[in-house]
Amino acid sequence: MYDLAIDNFAFSQSYLHKLVDDVACEQWCAQPVPGRVLNPPAWVVGHLAWVHRNGVAFITGQPNAAPAAWKDLFAPGSKVAVERSAYPTKAELLAAYDASCPVFTAALRDAKPETLAQPAPERMRSRFPTIGHLVLGMITSHETVHLGQLSAWRRASGLPSAF
Repeated sequence: MYDLAIDNFAFSQSYLHKLVDDVACEQWCAQPVPGRVLNPPAWVVGHLAWVHRNGVAFITGQPNAAPAAWKDLFAPGSKVAVERSAYPTKAELLAAYDASCPVFTAALRDAKPETLAQPAPERMRSRFPTIGHLVLGMITSHETVHLGQLSAWRRASGLPSAF
């Protein structure tokens, strides 16, 4: 049931790299639109890595394996920092993202149907009634919303299209 979504998730991973690999580390928090705070690569990549680990936690019942400090930096509701020093390096963020994707995919492939049928956390249940709905949303719409933000950030930064 999740195979097509997992295939799409793999495409999203490669597209993320097209969006950020050519961006200099010093630019990873740049704010190209005066008076507006956009989600820059540093926040988006860290956020997605944190969310992937949270998806694994929803499926397995284990704690989120991302560094504890990342919750304040990257969890939903965190505020974007404009200082580059507030975030790990580009290499660390990409390594965390790249490591989180196969772990999330494996957890989803190995998930028991009864686990995926469990209710999602209360705060998310109005949008995602079950864990299955939640993790499917995480690897599809959530991932692509943030890729769109990176694409818009690139264009606002004067960088060419990556697609």
